[in-house]
Amino acid sequence: MQDEPLISVILVNWNGRSILKDCLDAITNVNYKKLEILFVDNASVDDSVEFVKKNYPSIKIFVNEKNLGVGGGFEVGLRKVKGQAVLLLNTDAIVQKNLLTNLVKVLYSDKKIGAVQPKLVLYPNKNLIDSIGCFFLSTGDLYHFGREKSPNAPLYNKRMEIFSTKGACMLIKTEVLNKTGLFDKDFFAYFEDTDFCIRMLLAGYNILYDPTETVFHRGGATSKNIMRSNILFHSYKNRITSYLKNFSIKYIIKVLPLMLFLYQIVFFGYILTGRFQYALAVQKGIFWNVINLKSILKKRKYIQENIRKISDDEYIPRLTKNVGLMYYWYQFFGGMEKYKD
Repeated sequence: MQDEPLISVILVNWNGRSILKDCLDAITNVNYKKLEILFVDNASVDDSVEFVKKNYPSIKIFVNEKNLGVGGGFEVGLRKVKGQAVLLLNTDAIVQKNLLTNLVKVLYSDKKIGAVQPKLVLYPNKNLIDSIGCFFLSTGDLYHFGREKSPNAPLYNKRMEIFSTKGACMLIKTEVLNKTGLFDKDFFAYFEDTDFCIRMLLAGYNILYDPTETVFHRGGATSKNIMRSNILFHSYKNRITSYLKNFSIKYIIKVLPLMLFLYQIVFFGYILTGRFQYALAVQKGIFWNVINLKSILKKRKYIQENIRKISDDEYIPRLTKNVGLMYYWYQFFGGMEKYKD
């Protein structure tokens, strides 16, 4: 990297006025100067837009007439960026001054690196990891490595290649986005970051976690007004869609039947515990894919013909972890449910 690249920061907002000050104060005060910040508002009904206009005149504002979701909001911002790299940032994230200086160095240290995620730590307690990236599980689930562990533990302070990042904060080369596209707008929210990361991997890029910089993340603040059943619907729906679009037939056959079997266990678990709306969300997520299969296969055709450069065997095995049964119990029915991707 010879000259510092221009970095475009995209923030997507929906009724987030109460958390905007912390986020915007932090990102506008980073010590990286070649920067543009784009604020995309998803038809908020609070005074978010007025607040940004009044207090952050350098930020470029784009207002959508309706809520386009995470994917649609970022897509609006992406069409407007001028930077050589794009920082996707949630409005409930608080960055540190050196974030971009250090992430840019990592991103441009190798041509094969497509994206970098910093250490995300839960806020306000600041003593638990929110995310340092995910690994793949043979069941089709994700292993949230280090979730709710100490951010100071040596195990979580090593640079490593990961299967997917968390979209709350990730720096991506624009050239990668031009090849793979960003988020699938049909996802609306949840698992869109992993779906994007799979396309990056298929295109032959690596995705890194770098612990040098810490970003504080409120965790769930941007979705607190969304019904829990709706969150689950999109989570289950999007995971199936992503694998149908991206995986080879070999891996669809290996992963999807087991994943759907586990979904039925989850379904009956919700029934037995009286959470009927959650149970319905599981089956709605599956059924959505059935009735939208034609459009999913159309997307699949494009990805397999235009984006895929390597086989699944070249990246999935090395980015897969093995976990015990209690991990699944805790994720589906325990404390981690509130973080379900």
